[in-house]
Amino acid sequence: MKLVKKLAIANASAVIAITGVGASSTAQAVQLFDFQYSFPSYEANGTGISASGTLTTTDLDPIKNNYTITGITGTRTIQGISETIIGILSPGTYGINDNLLNASRPVLTQNGFSYLVSGGGEDGNGNVNVFYSSFNEGYSELSSDVDYGSFSVIPRPVPEPYTVTGSLVALGFGWWMKRKQALASQKKPHKISIC
Repeated sequence: MKLVKKLAIANASAVIAITGVGASSTAQAVQLFDFQYSFPSYEANGTGISASGTLTTTDLDPIKNNYTITGITGTRTIQGISETIIGILSPGTYGINDNLLNASRPVLTQNGFSYLVSGGGEDGNGNVNVFYSSFNEGYSELSSDVDYGSFSVIPRPVPEPYTVTGSLVALGFGWWMKRKQALASQKKPHKISIC
C-alpha cells in the first residue's frame, strides 16, 4: 500500500513539474545564434574589423519572420586589439538600430543591431552598429573605415523543456528504484547454515 501511495505522489509531482515547465517555457522561449563577421578596411593601408560570439533572441515571430535580439556576448577585434562585447543596446539607441535578425536572407535589416564593447567601438564611446546595406552591397559596421564584408549566423540547438524535464524525471525514478532495491536487500534475513 505504501508503494502505491509513493508512486501516485511521484507521478503527480512529475505531471505538475512538466506542466509548470511547459507553461513558462512558451512565454520565455529564447533562441541562440553563433555569429561571425569580418569587414575589410575601406582604405588600402587600413585595418579590417572582425567579431564573433553568440546572439540571444526571442522566439521566431511567425508574422514578421524575424527574431528580436535581446542579448549578445563575444569579442570584436580591430587593429589587433580585442574588445569584449558587453551587451546589446536598446532599439533606436545607436545607428537607428532595430535589433532584428531575419529568418531569411538578408539576415540583418538596414537598421541592424547595436552593441556596447569594452573598448572605443565605432564612436569612441564603445558603441557598434552592424547592418545590411540599403543598396544590397552587403553587411558592414557603421564605421566609415570599413567596407562591406561577410556576416553569418548559425542557430545553436536549445533542448526542449519537455526533454529536459522528462530526463530529470527518468533519472529520479531510476535512482528511487535503485535505492528501494538496496533497502530491500538489506532487510532480507541472512540464512545461517549449520554443518
